[in-house]
Amino acid sequence: MLQKLWYDRPVRTQLIVVVAAINLFAALMAGVVAILNTRTATKAEMESSLEVAERFVDVTLRDLARQGKLDNLDEELPPLLRHLRHVRIMFLSDSGQLAIISPKGATAGVKGTQAPGWFVSLVHPEIAQRKVRLLPDGSHPVIILGEPSDEISEAWQDFLSLALIWSAINAIVLVVLYIVLGRVLDPLASLSRGMHQLEGGEYWARLPSAKVKEVAVITDRFNMLASALDVTRKENESLYQQLINVQEAERREIANELHDEAGACLFGIAANASSIQTTAGQLDGDRATRISSRAGEILSIAERLKVMNRGLLKKLRPGPLGQVKLADLIVELTAGLQSQHPDTQINAAVGSVAKSYGESVDLAIYRCVQEAITNAIRHGHAENIDVDLDEVQIANGTGDYRAVRLTIADDGEGMEPNKAKGFGLTTMTERVRSVGGTCVIEGIPSKGTTVRVEIPIKQKKNETTAPARAQESVRELS
Repeated sequence: MLQKLWYDRPVRTQLIVVVAAINLFAALMAGVVAILNTRTATKAEMESSLEVAERFVDVTLRDLARQGKLDNLDEELPPLLRHLRHVRIMFLSDSGQLAIISPKGATAGVKGTQAPGWFVSLVHPEIAQRKVRLLPDGSHPVIILGEPSDEISEAWQDFLSLALIWSAINAIVLVVLYIVLGRVLDPLASLSRGMHQLEGGEYWARLPSAKVKEVAVITDRFNMLASALDVTRKENESLYQQLINVQEAERREIANELHDEAGACLFGIAANASSIQTTAGQLDGDRATRISSRAGEILSIAERLKVMNRGLLKKLRPGPLGQVKLADLIVELTAGLQSQHPDTQINAAVGSVAKSYGESVDLAIYRCVQEAITNAIRHGHAENIDVDLDEVQIANGTGDYRAVRLTIADDGEGMEPNKAKGFGLTTMTERVRSVGGTCVIEGIPSKGTTVRVEIPIKQKKNETTAPARAQESVRELS
């Protein structure tokens, strides 16, 4: 859960959340300090107001006593005490009833405020009171109570103003931080895209130099790494091309030896055995029969060797490239593999392809089909293999072009995602890249493997395709 909620988020989001949490914590601490200070200030204000009110009421009552107006306190006191703040003045009558004489019209208890209840409960101090005696016996006292509602209302207005200002500033800071982090972290996003390109084999990828010093060092090192990989990649391509050329040359030489030497020897053996069998047929006796039988066995063995020799020749060198149609070569190859592996169903679908795209492209397509089917049967234990070869029109950002597209899909055991390719698949991939194409191998465990080959072609001069595509020009690899 933590992985999904936090670590899977972008770095910018994590930083903004952290800054917002720090600001919120600081605001809470500031709020606690502000409430404690407001509570202390309100209490001090109440004490001061009570002290001033007590003295003022005492002086006022003495003046009223000298004037003989103590019987009309309800009418005399309110005009004289209306300027006193943060206090409530009450008079205890002979009947024991409290009469509020200032401020006029106030009710018992705490006067209403504009602040919410939770704020009042936090900052409201204990209400203190003072008594001023009118007569020497202490009867009919004037009671003075602290009234903090005005002070609390003022504190709430200040608190609310500060909260609004803090919220606005914090929102502006987070927005600015979001934009700044986006600009600062954009080189890292570019670096991630560049690493993805390198992973896909695009070693020509380069990153623009960043303005941030630390990030600029990373981008410069990335470009140096990409350059080194590009050089190494080109060297590997050259080595693979040389390896493929040597391999094909060896195959061609072995095929010529099998055709010229082994084929001639097998033909001579078969001719001599046939002659022996014919001569033995002209003789009588048991010995002639045995000679004829042995000659027949030699002929049978020679015939099997001829079949094996032809099979080896097809594996080593697929027919006269450029003279036999590419479609016929692929169909013959799949039919031969089908006959060798009857338990596997191989379905070949060859579309409208040219007679030839050049020896290198034809040979690359032929070897891809051969290697992919062999791997699917030998390592994937596939029961069904589909081969699809066609020439297609492809549109991209730089313009339309035509390409030969080959797809080999099987239902075998598939490949592990992180498993390294074998020599055969690596050579197949490099062979396709050497003619300017792309080869993608997608394997899903227990669901099979799909090989996708795409080789761009261009128009060849003074050459036409098969009659079925007389209106289209034959294309080959540039």
